[in-house]
Amino acid sequence: MSEMTILKAEIELYAKRNEVLREREELRQRQESNQALREVLHVQRLTFASSLAMISNVLREKHTGPFDTLTYLPKDPYVRHMELLRMKRERVQRAYDFMRERQRFMDTSTEYCDQKKFQAMNGDLCSERFEVIPLPGATSVKAIVDALEYFVYNIEICISEVLGDITIRENDDPQRSSSVAQHRLVTTIGDVVQMDTNTVAFNAYIPAGPGQNEVGFSISDAVDEDEAFPYTTRVRQDVTVITMITWQTRQDGSPVIVFARWWCLRIRHSDINVPEYAVARMQNGIEYVGAAMVTAARHAGAEL
Repeated sequence: MSEMTILKAEIELYAKRNEVLREREELRQRQESNQALREVLHVQRLTFASSLAMISNVLREKHTGPFDTLTYLPKDPYVRHMELLRMKRERVQRAYDFMRERQRFMDTSTEYCDQKKFQAMNGDLCSERFEVIPLPGATSVKAIVDALEYFVYNIEICISEVLGDITIRENDDPQRSSSVAQHRLVTTIGDVVQMDTNTVAFNAYIPAGPGQNEVGFSISDAVDEDEAFPYTTRVRQDVTVITMITWQTRQDGSPVIVFARWWCLRIRHSDINVPEYAVARMQNGIEYVGAAMVTAARHAGAEL
């Protein structure tokens, strides 16, 4: 074998060794890069978890809903009605702002649900839920809003039928011709304890306009003070619900009506002895009533 042949063989050998070393170095660099990326992601997850812990603590310390004003109802019927109309204008605008921001970065064409249950610092038992439910096949926002109005205006019947807990209305029946109402209800839970619920309800439909899709709202908010129907020594339940019905666009560009809802349930702490199973019925009841409301929305949207 000539010297030239030997040199060429050695050169090829060293070249192969260099290629192996280069590949090993590239692999090492990729591994280090991946490890650094994993560390960054780990830190981000820890930061996100810490932020969630802060939010959870805020929820336990104070109410974080969109309506932060006192809901007071005077005794005089005329003044009372005018106050409800004033509340409606304020509540609808705040509800729109809140729901718009709550959905800002979301794909609302797919289902989503986030629910939290916790005991507040003052002892109240709370539940908060936000959900997005597309209604494929639905064709009318207005029909769904009308169905929700009927559902809410007959809420005592719906509660009795869905939960089996007898619920009676203490105030006069609301007028279907009005977009505002009040619901002063007493529910007997499991035949062992009575519960007070006092809410104001607002219904709104905004037709499509320049730069604005049609949108509908069904809003209920807890009453803080009522001169005509003051709270008694019963268990008190505060409920705030915002339901927003609007058109959204799927990723393929097709339109779909979306049912978006946020609610907060607060069972006020008291000295009344309530069995655990009755407490569970109170906490879970809103979920069953809420599911019945979604069913009503689906049927109404598909009827046309």
